[in-house]
Amino acid sequence: MAVVSTQTPSSIYPSHLLEETPEFQDVIASSPPPTDDADLAAVRVGAVLWKLRSSNAWYRRRYWVDTQNMRLHYEPSHKPFWCNAKQHVDILDIKDARLGWKTDVFNLAGRLAEKKRAKDPQRPPMLREDCCFSIIHGRENKSLDLVASDPETAATWVRGFKSLMTVVHAVEKRRSDQQWLKLLFNQADKDGSGALSFDECCQLLLQLNMKIDPEAAMKLFQISNVNKRKIKGEQAIDAEEFIQFYQLLLVRPEIETLFRKYSEDDGASMSPNGLRQFLEKEQSMKDVKAEFAVGLIRRFDPSPSKEMGRMTLAGFTALMTSPMFEILDESQRDQVVQNMTHPLSHYFMASSHNTYLTGNQLTSESSIEAYISVLKNGCRCIELDLWDGPDGEPVIYHGNTLTGTVPVKDVLNDAIKPFAFKTSTYPLFLSFENHLCLEQQAVLATQIKDAIGDLLCLMDVADMKELPSPEQLRNKIIIKAKKYMSVGSHNAPSPTSNSSPAPSPTPGKEEQPAENNQSSSQPVVPLPDANSSQQEKTLQPIAKDLFDMVNICEAVKFHGFANSLKKDKCYHISSFSEGKALDWITESSEDFVRHTTRQLVRIYPAATRTTSSNFSPFPHWAVGSQVVALNYQTNSKEMRMYRGFFRQNGNCGYVLKPQYLINNTFPLPLQHDKLQKYLKVRIISGQCLPKVGENENSIVDPYVTIKILGHSADTFSFRTRVVANNGFNPYWDEAVEVFLRAPELAVICFTVKDSQTIGASRFIGSYSLPVNHISPGYRHVPLVRNGEPLSSATICIQVEMKDLND
Repeated sequence: MAVVSTQTPSSIYPSHLLEETPEFQDVIASSPPPTDDADLAAVRVGAVLWKLRSSNAWYRRRYWVDTQNMRLHYEPSHKPFWCNAKQHVDILDIKDARLGWKTDVFNLAGRLAEKKRAKDPQRPPMLREDCCFSIIHGRENKSLDLVASDPETAATWVRGFKSLMTVVHAVEKRRSDQQWLKLLFNQADKDGSGALSFDECCQLLLQLNMKIDPEAAMKLFQISNVNKRKIKGEQAIDAEEFIQFYQLLLVRPEIETLFRKYSEDDGASMSPNGLRQFLEKEQSMKDVKAEFAVGLIRRFDPSPSKEMGRMTLAGFTALMTSPMFEILDESQRDQVVQNMTHPLSHYFMASSHNTYLTGNQLTSESSIEAYISVLKNGCRCIELDLWDGPDGEPVIYHGNTLTGTVPVKDVLNDAIKPFAFKTSTYPLFLSFENHLCLEQQAVLATQIKDAIGDLLCLMDVADMKELPSPEQLRNKIIIKAKKYMSVGSHNAPSPTSNSSPAPSPTPGKEEQPAENNQSSSQPVVPLPDANSSQQEKTLQPIAKDLFDMVNICEAVKFHGFANSLKKDKCYHISSFSEGKALDWITESSEDFVRHTTRQLVRIYPAATRTTSSNFSPFPHWAVGSQVVALNYQTNSKEMRMYRGFFRQNGNCGYVLKPQYLINNTFPLPLQHDKLQKYLKVRIISGQCLPKVGENENSIVDPYVTIKILGHSADTFSFRTRVVANNGFNPYWDEAVEVFLRAPELAVICFTVKDSQTIGASRFIGSYSLPVNHISPGYRHVPLVRNGEPLSSATICIQVEMKDLND
């Protein structure tokens, strides 16, 4: 149990940390370049560090890394006599390691420390940034904020964790690769004997999240122990035998049947020619060369038979369970394959609503971690709700609610600048909801210039006839904002406000923009509008420096398709609530499609979704709406489908629309009954499905559902039977067929649940992807829960597809 010190931070902080040092950004570069082994050795030995929970809550603890069990352990330096438990963080759960003040906790503590020093310049630094580092972990992106005794220790721990993360992530991605299995074997071999007992093997398999039946595993262990070695009277296997044992655990009847079908007469091994036939006939691969088959045998088969150019059942199992045969088309996983030279209006864009929130719309926290999370997931449009903050600096929060605030400066420097183009190099949009007074707008403009000024898109739009392409805008940040804000009838932010955020206007209510050919700093009065009930409103340009940053994505009020066609420019964007958008779709879907071929449209959740629930994006994509913004923090079925849709095109956050939504081809394919694609899916089996709930003794009763969403006529669902008491290798062998009308917009979701006798079934995991990018043949579906992959958990399926318009 940790004990909070009652001393002040300055009095408990080690005195030798109060000396000035070089800039912390240069610590890693200027420190002696220790090897990865030295860094890992240092974190294994451990150190006494200070943990910050808040600026006034400091904990002194010893931290060390157990590389055997891949855990970061920590304990207080003084524990109550009754407390013997050691706490830990699994290395598998660690997302990032950051040097300096790069989290909400550190940013707040740092600002308080700087304020105190500003009042007393002679005061030594209370909290030095070069000694601080953070470990980001868990599905909620929690931060473990630590302070080391010196800059070198902090830098060493960050390097050590980054090395660990590299190894762990490689193991996760290539868990069937013998090189990584040997690495884990060597780590488990504590006494250096070169062999592991059965219990040690089971402990190692648990690290890989393989929960096995001991009796069945012992039989396979004995089969693998070819050399019949014993250590201390117990059977033990070496590294090669352990790999064989691991692969035998993964062998399944359906894979064995395939192996026998294409192996030689004795059924013991498969030749390169047999493997080539399997790849062509079952996996629909074209013109497979013998050399390619030989290469696969050498890569995946752990047995000596690979030297003779033949594949064993264990090697074939390793091949079948490798990422090579995952369900998503391999060409779509890590590379951009679509034409990225069309105008921006021709693409769907992964977009987030109220990006800063970690939960509901009324009381949840605002955090830079929320921004970092969506950017890492490929989101290309993030939202910033801007309000006057204390000390004259803007903050972000959900106006007129109890949500937490986060300074805009922190979001710009710690989230947008370092993570804007980590996952995708294509343009990032910052969607501003501006409630700032003119003074704080000027401060915002300065903060933007300081943090990301060199990344801003500053195009001249005077003669622009169509929007630039994502290719033209690579590594550029575009600001989406109004150039004019209303004053008068609305509760406009006070220019002198500098103490607390101003209240928000009525949710969902939009302000009337001025005609956008005026750049005067003087207030302007909008022309009378027959549809407007607020003629008394006055419009005022935003601060000039901010005004100049808005170019190819200027937000304007929508007054109907005819009016827009006559007056709007290609660089104008209008926003609709989900309900208003559906009204426009019902009234004139063809006009909606025409509109979205030349201009961007943003759709956002209704104000009534206070729990941060989500709406279906498909009706809006069906008419070409590009910026359909969902609550990323909510792992709803809509969000799972949304993530699945954007898995295509290398997860770059942009998906080219179907040609009929670009060329205004009417009637749309969605408006007639012609069938375009045939799809047959056979659900075969499951592997290593984890337990759910708190009862460790429970055994899951799994079943699989398939859901397809897209065009309303393509909606489809299917459910298998329940397999009782089997999460390790349940077997279903059930098939289903479906015909689709608009496959370009269809997303398929595979979900595995644990059936309950009483109450609702428990969610185990799911995976979504575009129907058009399913790979044919025998494939594995990697399960995901809460946005994170479930280690080892998959379902095996067989897919047959055919285009009906060929």
